[in-house]
Amino acid sequence: MQKRLLESAYITNKFDAHDSIKNNLLEIISRARFGSPVHEEAEVNITKTDWEYAQTNREWVSYIQDELIKGLLPMYKELGYDGIQITDIWFQQYLSGSEHGWHIHSGNFTNVYYLELPEGTPKTQLVNPYNQKDIIEVDVKEGDLLAFPSYVLHKAPKNNSDKRKTIISYNINVVYSDDMYGENIK
Repeated sequence: MQKRLLESAYITNKFDAHDSIKNNLLEIISRARFGSPVHEEAEVNITKTDWEYAQTNREWVSYIQDELIKGLLPMYKELGYDGIQITDIWFQQYLSGSEHGWHIHSGNFTNVYYLELPEGTPKTQLVNPYNQKDIIEVDVKEGDLLAFPSYVLHKAPKNNSDKRKTIISYNINVVYSDDMYGENIK
């Protein structure tokens, strides 16, 4: 067996619409249907999420979707793709003691929008898939977007602060054309 390195990028960017949508989005989310999954063996203790509705349209999704896609397209063009299709989207809120242990997602890429990330709340951690040893704490702040390949093991560490963290998570599939890669793939 030969193991070779195929570099995979993760990318972050400021979400320009964050300041103008944050308060309304949080208000709409506060009225949303939700669950509070707890699976101690998998270190899943999420205060509030609508993950079980991830493939349905909801009021907050309609409110954010166009702006979110507009914010994501430059990131994916930087990675060499023409477009994206969101396949699942949900919110997660973490109060003190909440966490989401190591897991992976479906689709081509996993994405996180940091709607609320107060000082002292934990940032997403990724495992380097090449050696399964290096843990990367992603350098993000409130209002940032993060994208990484869906096969990358990641987690939301336990929130040991007394502040609420809110993220929007979503899976996407990418679209590319020969024009994007040009002669490099012919």
